[in-house]
Amino acid sequence: MLRVVIFALLLAALAVPAQAEVSSEAEIKAAYLYNFTRFVEWEELPETSELSLCVLDDREFWDALQPISGRSAQGRTISLSLIEQFDRPESCQVLFVRSAAGRELSRIIEQATDAGIMTVSDIAGFVDNGGVIGYVKQGNVIRFEINLRAARASGLMVNSRLLELAVRVLR
Repeated sequence: MLRVVIFALLLAALAVPAQAEVSSEAEIKAAYLYNFTRFVEWEELPETSELSLCVLDDREFWDALQPISGRSAQGRTISLSLIEQFDRPESCQVLFVRSAAGRELSRIIEQATDAGIMTVSDIAGFVDNGGVIGYVKQGNVIRFEINLRAARASGLMVNSRLLELAVRVLR
């Protein structure tokens, strides 16, 4: 009888649509991203009351970020932009790069670094390739890595409390 119950529970778990799992992962990453904006300081920010967060061609992640739109970080109101191409770096202070942008990744990172943008992605090896913060999955847990050299090159100062929470920091 116990085997039947366990089998039924396993079937029920498998029957949950994949969208629900992806959606919850996107929400976790969105919550992390909001906290990143609270623990990273920009040496140079444009004279504006907004902190512009750009999402490069990832509608699902942009949707998951909607709850933080209008919230405050660093005394600035967060505004969200969904962009199809990264052709106006001056319009972003934070850039989430989706995994499909892999072919253009080095160009995007170079332009973002020059513009003082905090880059964030879930691309494997993102921080090793010059990105500032990369999501990593450890089992079923979403964690993050920080490339401190890339942050400094972008004119970003990362709070030590955020560095302590990272699973890996490239110095």
